[in-house]
Amino acid sequence: MLEPEGEIPMAEPAMEAARRRMRVVLAVGLGGMILLMLAAGIDAVQALAGIREQSDLIREDAMAQTRTLGAIRTELLLSDSFVRDYLLDPNESRSQEHNTDLHRVWADLQRGLGEYGGPPNTGEAQMATELRRGLERYWNSISPSLGWSDTERRTSGMEFYVSVVLPSRTSILEITEEIDDAHSLQVADAESRMAVGFGRLRSELLWTFVLMLVAASILATGSAFYISRLERETRLRYEQVAAGRVEMGKLSERLVAAQEEERKSISRELHDEVGQTLNALLVDAGNLQRRIPEEDAPSRELLNSIRRLADTSVNEIRDIALLLRPSMLDDLGLTAAIQWQAREVSRRTGLAVKVRAEAEADGLPEALSLCLYRIAQEALQNVARHSQAKTVQVELKQTAGRLLLSIADDGIGFDAPNVRGMGTVGMEERLRQVGGTLRVTSQPGKGTTVAAEVPLPPDAPAMS
Repeated sequence: MLEPEGEIPMAEPAMEAARRRMRVVLAVGLGGMILLMLAAGIDAVQALAGIREQSDLIREDAMAQTRTLGAIRTELLLSDSFVRDYLLDPNESRSQEHNTDLHRVWADLQRGLGEYGGPPNTGEAQMATELRRGLERYWNSISPSLGWSDTERRTSGMEFYVSVVLPSRTSILEITEEIDDAHSLQVADAESRMAVGFGRLRSELLWTFVLMLVAASILATGSAFYISRLERETRLRYEQVAAGRVEMGKLSERLVAAQEEERKSISRELHDEVGQTLNALLVDAGNLQRRIPEEDAPSRELLNSIRRLADTSVNEIRDIALLLRPSMLDDLGLTAAIQWQAREVSRRTGLAVKVRAEAEADGLPEALSLCLYRIAQEALQNVARHSQAKTVQVELKQTAGRLLLSIADDGIGFDAPNVRGMGTVGMEERLRQVGGTLRVTSQPGKGTTVAAEVPLPPDAPAMS
């Protein structure tokens, strides 16, 4: 392939090394981005799982503490009702029932206090301790009245309730309200910690996004540079291939032209030089025969053998000259040349070759006539050699400024899409030089059709 002037292509090893380096860079960049995304995703999932777990624990703890405080408050109010009913109810049997209920409520309070408690070293834990002490003081203050007689309850019950029970109950309720406030503060602090965790997670995700954006920018820049360089190299290679194809086309045209010129020259020399020499030999042999006496039979027989050999040589040289360059193509036109070629193939091989032309194709440019004649000659030779056909149909017709030549046989056929011989390549090259196209249609067992189509020049005479 010829290289375009002024451009020196990069050496193949250097290009391959550059491609390998770029592939490594792209792989590292993409791999780094994927690893960053994977690490960020795993970290985010873990952080969210931790925050969610912490949130669930805080919520469950808050609900448990709230239920416990509610139960303590309820039991405390019930204990106040039972104390009041015990001290003020005039019925002694019901008073004893109230006393029993009070002991049961007190047992429930003890269990609630055992379940309730705040985190160590917090104000809520200290308040829970204060609540326990207050309840103990409350119980200790009312315990002496639980053994009173009916008379003592009627005479001192109201005063004892107002002076002892109510103040103790009020102080305990105040402590429970303080615990509620401390618990609310603790929940707010936990929510604040969760907000901090969410903020940290947001910051980590933001930094991860920034890193991925930087990596993606670097990767995109490198990819753009690499693609641009590949585009330049591809364009250079395309220009080289295009220039090579142009040069090959020119070379092919020169080779075809030289081949045809050489064939024409050889045909002329065979016809003019060798043919005339053999004809002169035949004339001289005829003159010599008249000089040999009739009684000299051996000499006359030898001379007749020489004349037969010379006559055969004249015919063979004429056939070779016509095959190389049929004079009738220049003298009589394309149709007559194809018909003569068909007759010669039938004479040599026994094939039934039929030529059907819509009209005489005379006055065509020499290059066009010669191209179509060579297509017909090559196709008929291929049929004779390979097709095992019995009949061949050659058709020449003109349609809409184009000339179509087709050669169809009934031979064994072949797999046309997957088989291309040198003959087909040569026909395609000849047609390309005159702007024509070749179509070969064949299937095993169904014969072969070779169709060549060429454009007629505007000034070409119509077929008449």
